Amino acid sequence: MLAVAGVPIVATYLWQAVIQPIFFGGYLGDFQESYMRAAMRIAAGQDPYDLCATMGCLEPTGPQYVMPPVLAWLLQPLVGVDARLITVGAVLVLNASLVLFIWLALRALKVKDWQLAALLVLVALAFEPVVGNVAEGQVNLLLLGLSGVWFWAWIEDRWWGGAALGTAIAIKLIQGPIALLVLWGRRWAMFAAAAGAGLVLWLAGAPQHLFEYLYKVLPAVSGGTGFFENHSPGGTITRLFEPDTFFAVPGSPGPARVLTVLLAIAILVATLRALRSPARSAVGRSLEAAAIVAATPLIASYSWGTHLVLLLLPMFVLMAWAMRRRDWQVLGLVAAAWLLIGPGHKLMQALLVSGYSNVVVLRLMAEFGVVALFALWVASLVAVRRVNERS
Repeated sequence: MLAVAGVPIVATYLWQAVIQPIFFGGYLGDFQESYMRAAMRIAAGQDPYDLCATMGCLEPTGPQYVMPPVLAWLLQPLVGVDARLITVGAVLVLNASLVLFIWLALRALKVKDWQLAALLVLVALAFEPVVGNVAEGQVNLLLLGLSGVWFWAWIEDRWWGGAALGTAIAIKLIQGPIALLVLWGRRWAMFAAAAGAGLVLWLAGAPQHLFEYLYKVLPAVSGGTGFFENHSPGGTITRLFEPDTFFAVPGSPGPARVLTVLLAIAILVATLRALRSPARSAVGRSLEAAAIVAATPLIASYSWGTHLVLLLLPMFVLMAWAMRRRDWQVLGLVAAAWLLIGPGHKLMQALLVSGYSNVVVLRLMAEFGVVALFALWVASLVAVRRVNERS
């Protein structure tokens, strides 16, 4: 079964994520239109957030640069380099980040059975957001690689993993809730390393634009949107209050924002309460990490499809734990999440492109992502509860 599934999966991945973008002139949309544009403006002494001021930055996509200035600052050496070389380099770095995550995750989880390892590798390669990140040149795969470094250090109780976490948060705040787990677990050295790494990067990476990011760009982006690509609960709530936001109408009404914040707090509290006291075993620590990472896109006001590549971490943890214990309930929830995020969302996109006009069906399918996020989160809490009951 692994061979029957593995051959087409590996071949498809190599074609879409390696061969096509490298040898056939793939165009990395977000990398070239957003990241590199911002890098060129910083290199020229200009404002990287100019489009937010003129066009608005209510959606975390497109040419508007809406991340901390440090990423664009780091990319300045690439300004003026041939676009072809930049594409090849970006594709190689993103694929290397995926390989690093897989290797470190398998090592941290002590996966020695080759069939389980092969299954997890195929799950990662066939996960739709992975190819989507490579196709757009998005930084989320780099964050996944840094997550692998932090995860391995978290399992092994190594403080220096905090530097990887702080670096990831400094580049993109989407992984911020993980720092709360480190703080809750009283891993003071790791928390200090994360705070130190993040602070150094923010102070070194074009700090003259940091105030604008924190007080103008971040509040606007965090306001949320009901656009169908937003898989967070905030997107669902916005679509209920303002159905017109489904088709790229920006913004979110006040009541929807309030409910989104209250739900995010409830999910965070429920997650930390389920974890009880910090785990002492490697299995317990791995499930702690899975729970908080699975909760992260539920806490955020927006969770784009490509952001969900970070959910490979809880998927790996839960699959490795459940396969060894034949826990079919947890496996079923993880499988449902994987299918809804990947094939389910892809089917909705195909219907939109084909001109399918039944809005009711499309609106229901737009919630596949939210259902998937809750399924994965519930799976992590079920696994944590079962481990706590046995201890």
